[in-house]
Amino acid sequence: MKNLKTLHLASFDGNIGDNANHFGFYKYLNKFQDITFEIHELEIREFYWKERFFDESFVNLVNQYDLLIIGGGNYFELWVEDSPTGTSIAITLELLAQIKTPLLFNALGVDSGQGASSKNLKKFKSFLDLLIKRDDFISIRNDGASATIEKYLSKSYLKSIHHTPDAGFFIDVQEPVSYYKDKKYVAINIANDMPETRFKDITYQDYLENLKIFISSFVKKNPDYEIVFVPHIYRDIGAINDLLEILEDKDRRRKISIAPLLHGRDSFLEVMQIYKGAQLVLANRFHANACAIGLGVRTICLINYKQIRELCREINYDLYIDVTKKDFHIPLLDKTQKHLKISTEIFSMDTLNNSYESYMKNIHIWMENTYKLKKDSNE
Repeated sequence: MKNLKTLHLASFDGNIGDNANHFGFYKYLNKFQDITFEIHELEIREFYWKERFFDESFVNLVNQYDLLIIGGGNYFELWVEDSPTGTSIAITLELLAQIKTPLLFNALGVDSGQGASSKNLKKFKSFLDLLIKRDDFISIRNDGASATIEKYLSKSYLKSIHHTPDAGFFIDVQEPVSYYKDKKYVAINIANDMPETRFKDITYQDYLENLKIFISSFVKKNPDYEIVFVPHIYRDIGAINDLLEILEDKDRRRKISIAPLLHGRDSFLEVMQIYKGAQLVLANRFHANACAIGLGVRTICLINYKQIRELCREINYDLYIDVTKKDFHIPLLDKTQKHLKISTEIFSMDTLNNSYESYMKNIHIWMENTYKLKKDSNE
């Protein structure tokens, strides 16, 4: 049995979608029968807050470990102009070359939604070239990352990069308890971060007004249903509050609940129970969609960011509404009413499950080669 002292660089606080993703990933890592992982968490936001830096101290820290895992998360964004790599992993190539520890980039998003300058693309290409030369394990998730690399770099890079479903699809949670037990409700996640991108084709106020009309119409048509808003990060609270301000008072007081905004490793468990108990989920964020779909809940994707559109395309999921369109409340209400009455399965997880099993086998093969494990071992 090989024990790997592992440093995991990712987001662990402040976004329950990230916690769900780590849970799904660890669940599969723990199936390896010949490797155990002693995981130490390193919060990536400490680098954003300038409490840590991708400097010599980072290199020295990483070199004390057998393995560095980076992600999952959206850390291959292509807009970070002041980064040596063009991404959130803001390390110089000279320092990267000094890291002796093998690196595993787990299911990262490659996101051009907020821009991808030619200067940044050149830096990102050099970054990938060095990682490939080092024989590190690089993987990207099913949010359009492959298409972005093919569009902005070259399809040839995909030969050295693994593609995987996000691990948020593979969480396990219990049925909801306490307030939500045996209630009929629709769970809704809405977001207002990245406003210059989300609200490029519709104003934020028009977006809220459409949601107000939808909710007012829905509760009139379905008097035995409630609405539960589910925030994933603190900014979602702002969007929920802005919507509450314009709803009719009788709807606010009689029909609306808000799930808690929790943080930390197991914070997602209680919140995802709310998704699991819902008759329907309307989801704006990437992990709100991935987790709800993975839990087998009928989910309508609310698209105002390319990442969600690409997710639907990659998994062949056609239950979505473009919430940048004028009067989107009309098709949203129509689809909601239709799918409240349907109980049959509309999406099979078989393909995603098989894909993730193959992905984890590829990780194991890489570890066999990297750590010189016996080839006849089983996961």
